[in-house]
Amino acid sequence: MSKSNYARLTLVIVCLLALAACREEAPQNLPVASAPLTPTPLSTPLPAVPTLIPAGAEGNPIRLVVRPRGPAADARNATADVEASILEQSGLSVQVEIVERYAEALAALCDSAGGQVSAAWLDAPTYMAARAQNCGIPVLQIEQGTRQDARSGEAGLIIVAQDSSIRDVRGLDGRTFCRLGYDDFYSWLAPSLVMRANGLDPVSAPEAVVDYADVPELIEAVAGGDCDAAGIAESALEEYAGALGDVVDSITALATTTSFPYGVLVMPDEIPLGVRLSLTETLQAMSEDNVEAVKLRALLAQSALVSATADDFTEMVDFMDSTGLDFALLGG
Repeated sequence: MSKSNYARLTLVIVCLLALAACREEAPQNLPVASAPLTPTPLSTPLPAVPTLIPAGAEGNPIRLVVRPRGPAADARNATADVEASILEQSGLSVQVEIVERYAEALAALCDSAGGQVSAAWLDAPTYMAARAQNCGIPVLQIEQGTRQDARSGEAGLIIVAQDSSIRDVRGLDGRTFCRLGYDDFYSWLAPSLVMRANGLDPVSAPEAVVDYADVPELIEAVAGGDCDAAGIAESALEEYAGALGDVVDSITALATTTSFPYGVLVMPDEIPLGVRLSLTETLQAMSEDNVEAVKLRALLAQSALVSATADDFTEMVDFMDSTGLDFALLGG
């Protein structure tokens, strides 16, 4: 190839390469990532929530549980009148329920968190159990007597004969103890607490436990030597002095307990404060009214109803705790 032809061929090749370099690049059809489609959520109506009826309103009465201190028949006959009076004076719907045992009142009170709201009148042991189980707070207590004789509770006595060789509670070990019955508070339950506080088991310490029909017979049996000791309420010697005569002079107190309340109204936290105050004030007002007080007396045998707080029972609580009993188990 001549030099001139070779030069022309080289020039053509260079021009072709230049044209190729200057050509616009056609867009490439690359795959495009697509976001997955999410269905638009649709609103779903929530199920209807039933409206809670406040405690004490019509349709949700507060249950007032009472173990009457008098005849149960009289108490039941008075319940409708008491309910009507509370409704009229406070606007609160209350259902009075009469029970045979304080343990039933305690169970209703402590079930307020899971069932119908209940307030309950309790005695000393069941008050201790309600306190131990955090079932409520005291708001009222029963008072008996008037003016200087008014009191909200009573102590118990363990009595022995004046010439007895028993000098202290531990001396009851191996002796004959007499009572009115296993469920009587002052003749058996209170002395049992005293024994426990002094290191005696009331089940095994006495050699024998004998039941008597009434308080005068019980006192006479101690004075006559048929019983080594017995339990009575502090007021019993004065109350039965006429029937006992000189027998009273043959008796001495071996031990005196702390004062035990006649009855304590405990309300659970499930009763709102305003409702609690309204019901408490209404019951107090009824106890101060001559007509209304008669209705309540069939349930509570009260002279009056007075305000109560936990501080009112400090001395009793200290004594009860000294027995070593687990009151949280009571009524369980």
